[in-house]
This record gives sequence, structure tokens and C-alpha cells, in this order.
Amino acid sequence: MATAERICYHCGESVPADADLRIELQGQFQFMCCQGCLAVASLITDAGLSNYYRHRQQVAAKANEHAVDAAAAWQTIDQRQELWGVESANGDRDLLLQVSDIRCVACAWLIRSHLEKQPGIIAVQVDVNSGFCRFQWAPDTTRVSEIAKRLFGLGYTPHLPLAQAEEDGRHKERTDSLKRLSVAGLGMMQVMMYAVGLYAGDAFGISAAARGFLSWVSLLVCLPVLLYSGRVFFQGAWRGLRSGKPGMDLPVALAIALAFLASSYHFFLGVGEVWFDSVVMFIFFLSLGRHAELILRQRNLQAGSALARLLPEWANRLADQDRVEVVPASDLRSGDRVRVMTSAAFPADGVLLRGQTEVDESLLTGESLAIGKSVGGAVIAGSINLQQSVDLRVSSNPEDSTVSSLGRLLLSAQARRNDDAGLPGWLVPWFIVVVLCIAMAAWWYWLGHDASRAFAVALAVLVASCPCALSLALPVVRSSASLSLMQQGILLTRPSALFDLLKIKAVVFDKTGTLTLGQPVLVKVEINAERPEFKRDEVLGLAAAMESHSRHAVAQAFREFVPTSGLVEVVNHDGAGLSAQFGNQPLRLGKQKFALDTDDHSVLEDHSLWLADDKGWIARFELNDALRPGAEAMMKQLRTNRLELSICSGDSEMAVSQCARKLAIDSYQSRQTPEDKIEYIKELQSKGTVLMVGDGINDAPVLAAADVSIAVHGASELANSAADIILTGTSLASVTRSMTAARKARKLVNQNLTWALLYNLSILPLAVSGLLQPWMAALGMSASSLLVVLNATRMRSITTADIEPTSSATAAWAQS
Repeated sequence: MATAERICYHCGESVPADADLRIELQGQFQFMCCQGCLAVASLITDAGLSNYYRHRQQVAAKANEHAVDAAAAWQTIDQRQELWGVESANGDRDLLLQVSDIRCVACAWLIRSHLEKQPGIIAVQVDVNSGFCRFQWAPDTTRVSEIAKRLFGLGYTPHLPLAQAEEDGRHKERTDSLKRLSVAGLGMMQVMMYAVGLYAGDAFGISAAARGFLSWVSLLVCLPVLLYSGRVFFQGAWRGLRSGKPGMDLPVALAIALAFLASSYHFFLGVGEVWFDSVVMFIFFLSLGRHAELILRQRNLQAGSALARLLPEWANRLADQDRVEVVPASDLRSGDRVRVMTSAAFPADGVLLRGQTEVDESLLTGESLAIGKSVGGAVIAGSINLQQSVDLRVSSNPEDSTVSSLGRLLLSAQARRNDDAGLPGWLVPWFIVVVLCIAMAAWWYWLGHDASRAFAVALAVLVASCPCALSLALPVVRSSASLSLMQQGILLTRPSALFDLLKIKAVVFDKTGTLTLGQPVLVKVEINAERPEFKRDEVLGLAAAMESHSRHAVAQAFREFVPTSGLVEVVNHDGAGLSAQFGNQPLRLGKQKFALDTDDHSVLEDHSLWLADDKGWIARFELNDALRPGAEAMMKQLRTNRLELSICSGDSEMAVSQCARKLAIDSYQSRQTPEDKIEYIKELQSKGTVLMVGDGINDAPVLAAADVSIAVHGASELANSAADIILTGTSLASVTRSMTAARKARKLVNQNLTWALLYNLSILPLAVSGLLQPWMAALGMSASSLLVVLNATRMRSITTADIEPTSSATAAWAQS
């Protein structure tokens, strides 16, 4: 009978079969996968914070078993007061740290509850969305390293506060915007309750005392919303007037001010209608839109932070007599000597002084295979040391490194990007100005015919034609589309990109990690006909045993096979292959020249591995980078849509050409740098809108430079931060599914805009004529907005017919 798989209660990963780590939590024994998770869980329970497990929304990240060593490195910060945070008048410090692995509000509660109990920590604030934690602490009682140690103990990883001033500004801007939105939202919920009573009173009757009371509390609720949440619109309108360039804030501020002043006039006069609910609702919807824009804008600005985290935060600098000192990587300078351990990232650009190894540059250059490096070889900051520890001489300061240049290229590309949504963005402010003009004209007309009704008619025009439905026409469809796409594994990070997909003429793909999985797979085993004593399972076992001693990406292709026992003296040969002894038999596994020990220049190297002994070759293993699921179906659909397809990759000519042949793509570029990719995108943009699909760090600048960009599943953090759309599923079918959603969203937006315009154009004559009663205007305005919202919910159902349109429908879409 099969044994049920045991899952770590802390992080959700599988518990090894030979592990017997458990802890009593909430009256039951729970299994842990490693000592790190056990230590974190023990700390949480011992501190009386086990409620964290009851209320968390996601499992925690796997604990760092080397947290003690990581925390010890923070002791160097204790001597650097410039990194302690902002000093207050009483000597306390305000420190902002980026903390990884914060996943839900339970994480925030756990961090606050635990750290605020510690001596010297006065207050803790945690932003779940961004992962930033603010600590108010006393330097005379505790140290920065102690704060870091406490975070590591809970299973979270703090990062050095090297960009605090910049993030402080972003955090304050985000916090202020959220406060304004919260005040407006609370005010709208309250004022609408009183408005219902007033509207019902207009229809069915209400006493003067009750009307006065409801109007009075509506005014009290409206005032803080107007003065706090609405202040930003009046400030923007004033800045526009002062600079001679009035913008959208001007008509918005005028509409809000007139509605409030008219309502206040009627309230204190004791006659007429009040419209405090409309003022609050208008401010709330506008604040909601602006807050969403702020979040998206700051997401792009955080690309620099994501880029910085590609490099290790700490470096092992070699001092006199090769004594190792741990320092922040940002302190390294040209000429410093650094020791880089196995599996660690190089902290700076440099040249090898000692040792030889292989490095993984795939995230930076797109090269899918590891690259051999020996003494004198140049390495790139952020690449991974795969084989053994080496010593490096730093060749450039951090600000001049390859990664820093990549960051400047990324920001430059983002600055040039046109964020036009392809929709009539001028429509709402233009409409408001027209409505204001009509209201003034109606007021002037009635002033000469029936002065007692002039102001009421003008106000009815403003309320009846309140562009709520028009303002909601696009945002509600975007929100509904975002939810629908998210449920299908597609995250929309730039809303306007959804509609930009409808305009694309060309699609450019990266190869490694995008069209392919970036993982070599074994596709064919060929046994030498002259060596019949070797069988398929035997040669696979020998290859698996040898590759188990390698960190090379090729080794992954043999992980599923059972390794043969008895191998000895396995040696890695720089960039060539492996050698070993099997009994008295020497074996070599690697490229053909290495395996056969030949200098024959007629031998053409490919992606095959050869297994040989001193008698000749035994077997050939043909490897290939597996295509990502859905790649071929996606290409077929895109060709049906009459789009120009191409591959632009940093990988080798052979690897790119093989992938292009599999997918029937005629146009491809290989060995491309980020600068080359941007130039290629610019060339295509001269002919039309371009979609870029990528995954690597080196793809981030070109993702930002393209008109629309998609980062596939498993993409680097930097690529995700630069992309407009992120795929969380492995299949590339989501690319065409995004286009289908865009087509349906555009249809719904057009329907909403048409309805909103028709409603406002039809209601205006009734309002101007004085035939429209106040409660009718309010009812019509609410019904119009409700219809727009309900229509947008149709976005949530994308049928199979939508995903796989007929050829005629596809042709119509392509022509549009």
C-alpha cells in the first residue's frame, strides 16, 4: 500500500522520506521538511504567535537553513550609521527595509507582533503589497543586525536599505493616495445611505424635519471628503491655470465646486435640492482611477530595485594575506579582489585571478549553455558560478557594471514607451466641459424666463449628465478583463496594453526560456553498431552517473534515469565534458572532440553528447531544448491572424535556427545583445505596432521598448517588472488567449461608451427644459452606471469559440 506524501506544514514542500522532523502546533503534531522550517515554526510557537498558522492565506516560503550566516553578515551595517535610517529629534531611527517572502496579512501581523516585543524596537509597519517594512528603533538599545536576525528567524529575508530616500518618496505618495481613496470610499458609503432617504422622500413624501436632518448629516460627511480627498483636484486645477495649461483637473474641480456650492446654498436657504451624494461619489471614482494609475506608474519605477537584487548583497573581499572580509557588494571598487563560492552570483564585473569554472549567463545574455572560464577570462556581474570557488579582480565600479548599464537601458526604454490606450482619452474631460457650458447656458436662459428655477435647472443638468457611466465605461471593463484573464493565468500589469494587442502587426520572441523551456531534454540515443555489448539502459545509467557530478544544465536531461554505481574519479573538464573510471575502463562524456580525444577540425560540434572509452565511441545522446507547451499551436494561430513572426535571441546560431525550423519561422536573429534587440524592435516599429515576448533579464529593456510586452511563466523578476502582461501558466496558448480577451473587451467598451453617450445626450434636453425632477435625475444616473457595470461582467466568460475563432472571424479581427 502506497504511503501518502507528507507535506511540510510551514512551507508546503514535500517532506523527505528519511526526515523525522515534527512539532506540536495547535494541539497536533505537524511534519517539517528541514531544520530551517522547524526552527522558524518553533520560534513562532514559543513566542505565542501560533495563530499565524490559523489565519495565513498562503503557506510560507521555505526557511533559509543558512539564516544564521546571512544574519551575521549584517553586523557590518552596525558600524555604518548612514544605513541606519532617518534620525528623529529624540535620537530614534526610522529604517525602511525591503523584506522578501511576505505573502499575506498574517505575515504582516507575525512580523509586527514578534518584533514590537523586542527591546529597542518602538513600532513596526508592514506593507504587504510592496514588501517594505518600516522600523522605528532606538540605536542605544538594539542594532540593525538584531532586527535582521529577528526577521531571518521568522523565515523572512531583509535586504540592504540602499535606496531608502527614493523609496521613502514613493511610499509617502502611495500612502497619501490610499488615505484619500479610503476617506472618499467611507464617505460614499455613508452619504448614499442618507441620499436614499432623500430620494425616497421626493417620491413618497418626507417631513421637513427629517429632510433637514438627512441634509445636515450629508453635509457633514461631504465636507471631509471634499476638503481632504478632493483637495488634489483643486490643487491640480490651480497649477494648470497658473502655468497657462489647464488640464482635466479644471473641469473636474469646477463640477465638484459648483455641485457643492449649489447644494450648500439650497441647504442653508431651506429650499431646493442638495447633491452632496453626487459630490462624494464623483470624488471617489476619480480618486480610485488615480490611485490605480499611481500603482502602475510606481511598478515601472521599481524595475531598478528588481535589477539591484540580481546581484548578491554581500561580497567576500580579500584583504591582506588573503583574509576574507564580508562587505556590502555596493562597496566594491575597481581593483578589489573577491572570492566567489560555488553556486553564488558574481558581485561585480571582473577578471578571474584563480581557478577555472563554468558560469551561467543565461539570464543576462540568453546563452542557454554554460560557458567555461579560466584565469584571465572576463565574467559578468549577476552570472552564476557553477563549479568551484574562484578569485576575481573587480574591473569596474558597481555603477559602471554590465547590470547597471542594463538598468539604464531599461529605464530609457520605459521613458520612450507610448502609453496611449488607443481609446478616446479626451472624451471625459471634453464631455464635462460641454456639460458645464450647457449648464451655464440653461442657467442664463431660465434667469430671463423664471429666475426662481434657473439655479435648480443648471444643477439638474450637472447631476443628470454626471459622467459616471462614461467614466466607468473603460475602467469596469478593464477590471473585469483583468479578473477573467487572471483566472486563466494571465496577469495584466498595464491596462492599456490589453487594447494595444488589437493593433499589433509583428510579434518578436526570445528563444531560451520563452519559446523553449530552457531545459535540455534527451530526444534520441544512438548506440555504436560496432559495440553491441552495450545496451540502451546501460549507457543511460553510465551517463546519468557521470552527470550526477555536474552542475551543468545538460545534467538535467539525465536526472530521470537510474545512475550506475561503481564510478570513481569523476572529473569536470572546463567547457568540454566529464571523465571517470568504471572498473578498469576509462570513460569520457561530452562534446565529440573531447570524448574521442581528437583534434580533427572536420568534426562539427552540435548539441549532442558522446560517451566513449579508449576503444572509441559507445553512444551518442541527442539533446534539444524542449519547446514550451502550446508553442506550435500559438504560432499557427498567429500566422492565421496575418502577423509577422520572428525570433530575436542571444543564443547561438545553431540553437536559434533549430528552434525556428521547428516552429516554421523564417525570420530569426542570434547572438543579439540587449542593444541589438532594441534596434531590431525599432526597425519593426517603423512598420507598425510590435509585441515582444520574453523571459530573461537581458529581455527587460526590449520588453520595455516594445509597444506591448509579455513575460512568460518563470520569467526573471526584472522581466516581469518591465512587461505589460505576465503569464503564470506554462502554455504559450495564453498569448493568443490574451488577444481574444482584448477583442471582446474592446467590443464591451464600445457598447458602454455608446450607451453612456446616448443616455447623456437624451437626458440633457429633459434637464434643460426643466421637465426632469431631481429624483428622476438621480435614478437615471444610477441606472446608467449600473447598466455599464453589468455589461462589463460579461467579460468574465470567454467561451471556446472566443478562444478559437473561425477563420472569417480571425480575418475580420486582423483587418480591424
